[in-house]
Amino acid sequence: MEREQEEIMNIRSETRRLTFLGVMLAVTFILSVTPIGFVPLGSVSATIVHVPTIITGIVLGPLYGLVMGTFMGIISLFNALTRPVTALDPLFINPLVSVLPRMAIGVVAYYTYSLTKKIAGSKKVGQTISAAVGGIFGSMTNTILVLSMLYIIYVKDLMQMYGIDTTGGIRAMLFTIITTNAVLEAIVAGVITTAIVVTYFAVNKSNLIKK
Repeated sequence: MEREQEEIMNIRSETRRLTFLGVMLAVTFILSVTPIGFVPLGSVSATIVHVPTIITGIVLGPLYGLVMGTFMGIISLFNALTRPVTALDPLFINPLVSVLPRMAIGVVAYYTYSLTKKIAGSKKVGQTISAAVGGIFGSMTNTILVLSMLYIIYVKDLMQMYGIDTTGGIRAMLFTIITTNAVLEAIVAGVITTAIVVTYFAVNKSNLIKK
């Protein structure tokens, strides 16, 4: 009898996890095809398309974060293929640029959240700090890995595209992006992640990570 009840609970938990994953995937798709996915910050805009992947990693754990990041990358590849907007979009048809880096977002977010929580504690303040750190690191993972893959694979294309004569010039340009726009995106991601994760755990009183 106890075993049957345990199996029922496991099925219910798995259903909840899959439902959460489905909702985050739907949100990612909506953010990626509408202006909602971009937050204006003065003269630049911060993308929040990767935030659902960060949240999924923190709430469901690294495996689901990996799955969600893969889905996000596939959506990015599909958008680059069917509705390119910027000059860089054709480069994202390559899954090494659009998919592979995104697979690490939820994984990094989960482990930085968990490590920070061990240090800061599991009470509300500690959880708030941990969620913010997870959001920031997840966002920076996205930016740094995508830009790194662009440099490794397409440095010559980037030089021609931006009229830069040296690889050092391209590195300087990418570093500037990381230290400016990427920092703003990370801050926005940290704020949104914190608000949603803390609220979610407060309402549910427990997480959905499979023990």
